[in-house]
Amino acid sequence: MNTVLDIKNLSIEVNTKKSKYNVVEGVNLSIGKKMKYGIVGESGSGKSLTSLAIMNLLPDVLKVSKGSITLNTEKSKELTKLSKREMQKIRGNEISMIFQEPMTALDPLYTIEHQLLEVLKFHTNYSKKEMRELGLDMLNKVGISRGKEIFKSYPHQLSGGMRQRVIIAMALICQPKLLIADEPTTALDVTIQAQILDLMNDLSETHDTSILMITHDLGVILETCERVAVLYAGQVMEETTVEQLFTNPSHPYTQGLLKSIRSLGDHKNTLYSIPGNVPTPAQYENMGCRFSSRCPHAMEICKSKEPSMYTVEKDHTSKCWLHEEEGVAYG
Repeated sequence: MNTVLDIKNLSIEVNTKKSKYNVVEGVNLSIGKKMKYGIVGESGSGKSLTSLAIMNLLPDVLKVSKGSITLNTEKSKELTKLSKREMQKIRGNEISMIFQEPMTALDPLYTIEHQLLEVLKFHTNYSKKEMRELGLDMLNKVGISRGKEIFKSYPHQLSGGMRQRVIIAMALICQPKLLIADEPTTALDVTIQAQILDLMNDLSETHDTSILMITHDLGVILETCERVAVLYAGQVMEETTVEQLFTNPSHPYTQGLLKSIRSLGDHKNTLYSIPGNVPTPAQYENMGCRFSSRCPHAMEICKSKEPSMYTVEKDHTSKCWLHEEEGVAYG
């Protein structure tokens, strides 16, 4: 098997007494072995919900209403059909996740040693001595040289960068085949952010781990990923290699995101922003293209009919009516 994770036609539904609608719809992703794959988009685009669906950690009011999520490790597993107990064996072992706001992800009541070794206690049969040695070794791999001292520390005694490294050590200590990193550099300064991204790249190579990087920051995508999916209002708008995305973006939304990046030496007084607002999930139904109200190229058909995903060039798809004539409908 050449892929570690296959997501096909994934839809996530809000289902309450008052309302029922999709917040994520028709998402298709395929992550290869040792691949670093990025999901980018504005807040509310469905990035984090997609990652929570993979981990089977959606809140009670949300559920996977359609599609499949297949993990290909020693044998294929359809994650949406597994029980809670079966998923517990996979989380932290075959799939690990770095959650948003990692600085609050550690329990303030327990030492770093207790929290780091707890993962090994749950998933392995190592002795206490073996677990301690593995924990110290992993802390060293993530750039923490004072492992024995850090073991005895509590989270509040560590800096933000150190806590982030501990979180990464916890995520990688069982050598998962897939690491999901949801905004892993949030609230870190630029220097520490660069160190963390380099660290994740290095550990991906040494542990043969695929990485799903979820972020709103295109700079992080450029720094770490090979392929990227651009999400907007719960749908994939564009999917391609990182190189093609930055050199030849095909969807107007992607073009707007790239236009809003300011580079060194750019002396414009006003930072570009995409006009308008992201529609709410309750507005998705029967609105045609979900980007049409903000798109500078919007046509009449965009407002009334949803476009297909078109193949615009090799390894490059775009969900836009502009590509109807030259593109090939996909999926």
